[in-house]
This record gives sequence, structure tokens and C-alpha cells, in this order.
Amino acid sequence: MSLADAFSILAAPMVAQVARQVCECRLSADPESLHKLRVALRRLRSLWWAYEKHLNVPQARLQRREFKSLADAAGQTRDWDILKHLLTADKAMKRSFKTLIERVDVQRSDALLCSRRTIEGADVGQMLEQRVADALRQLNADSVHESLELFASERVASAEKALKKRVNRVVTHLDPEYAELHEVRIAGKKLRYLLEFFSPLIDSRQEMGVDDLAQLQDELGKLNDIVSSDALLREHAEQLGEHAAVENAISYLTVQKEHHMQRAYEMLRAVGAMRAEKRPDAYTG
Repeated sequence: MSLADAFSILAAPMVAQVARQVCECRLSADPESLHKLRVALRRLRSLWWAYEKHLNVPQARLQRREFKSLADAAGQTRDWDILKHLLTADKAMKRSFKTLIERVDVQRSDALLCSRRTIEGADVGQMLEQRVADALRQLNADSVHESLELFASERVASAEKALKKRVNRVVTHLDPEYAELHEVRIAGKKLRYLLEFFSPLIDSRQEMGVDDLAQLQDELGKLNDIVSSDALLREHAEQLGEHAAVENAISYLTVQKEHHMQRAYEMLRAVGAMRAEKRPDAYTG
């Protein structure tokens, strides 16, 4: 199979998923549709990154920013969903934040209208068809004949190297900052997507497989949700009113942030220990 054929096979279901979720977001306020839309766009960004060296690099990077902009538009609404989920996770807390939650719902409705306008205005379906067709033209015209297996191994190795660098940065600091953990999350997400794309083609002895990355991403994702929700409360404190409830919610999220940062740090230390114990002949990227 050629690189172009593999790109087409990988891109097609993600483009179809984006189209489905754009349609659902237009007709429904279901939070899951927004989440699936963001995930599909993130996966497309990772696919473009994987193929970047065989594409027009400045153009490919611009297109990745387009996908990110659309994912961010969906995220404007999704962030309010996450905040509401955190405030209603405990029944007692749900009662104490009742009025604040009602105001969060209002903000969420406004954000959904904004998300819909941005996504519909971008004509996402047509845009993605053009981007895929353009990428395929470039890949079919590429004079470099690289085997798909070699290409997949090299790109996975590059993503793994980037993740290792960020993990090492965290575990060597006694008091890691959230920004460092966020960089690990982004690098881990990219590696996870590439492993999902190319796992049948590469050596199965990666230091971190899809399941390991999923567990790490789950913890880092919880931390990111908390940090994003805290920022949302602070940014919209005036519109939300309920100043005492907002302050209480921020205090609650601060405690949760410290807990999940410690959990994430412990998991990353375990990853470092696991790597140190790997056999010398194991795949290292």
C-alpha cells in the first residue's frame, strides 16, 4: 500500500465523523456530539502531522491550525459542559451550587450558539474535502518512494521521542508545573493517535502502548478539565454573579487540581521507572 492510499483510508472515517457531528450539533445540544467533533478534528491534526514531511509544510501547518480553530470553537461549549459536570459530581455539592449551575446553563446556551455559527460558517464538509484532495495530490506526486512500514515506524518513533522528552522534564522536577503536565498530555495524545493509526505496521514492543497511554491521558484529561473550569469561572465571574458560590467553586477546584496533579506526577514517575527497567533490546524509538 502506498503512503497516499494509507492516508486516504485513514482520513475517510475521520472526515465522515466530522460531517456527522457537525450535522448533529446543528440539530441537537447534546454534549457528546461536541466532544466527538473535537476528537475527530484532533485526530485529523495528528494525521496531518504524521504526513507533514511529504506535504507542503507551511500549508500543512496552516491546515492543522484550521482544524484546531474548529476544535476550539466546539470547545467553547464543551468547556461549560465540563464545568457543570464537575459542579454536579457530588449530590451535596450540586445542591449548594444550584443557582450557579443554572447560570452556567445560560452561559452554555450562549456558547452553543457561538459554536454553531463558527462551525457552520466554516463550511466544514467542503473544506475537509478540499484539504484531503489537496493532500492526496501532493502525496501521489511525491517522488520519494518510502515503504509504509518504514514511514509509520519513523513517525511513531518521532512522537514517542517528543513524549519522552516531556516526561523527563516533569519527573526531574520536584514540583512540576501544570504547563509541563499539559505538554505531556498533548504529546501523549499525538502518540496515542499515531499508534492507533499504524499499530498493525510497527514493532509491538513500544515502551507505552495504547492502553498505557489511555490511562495516562485519562488522568491528565481530568486535570485539564479542572484547570479549564477554574479559568472559566474566573473569566466569567461577573456574568455568573453568585460571587460567594463562584469563590467556593474555585476553592473546590483548587483542591481537586492539587490532588490530580499529584496523581499525574506519580503516574509519570511510574512511567519513568518502567522505562528504566526495559530490556536493552526493547524498542526505544
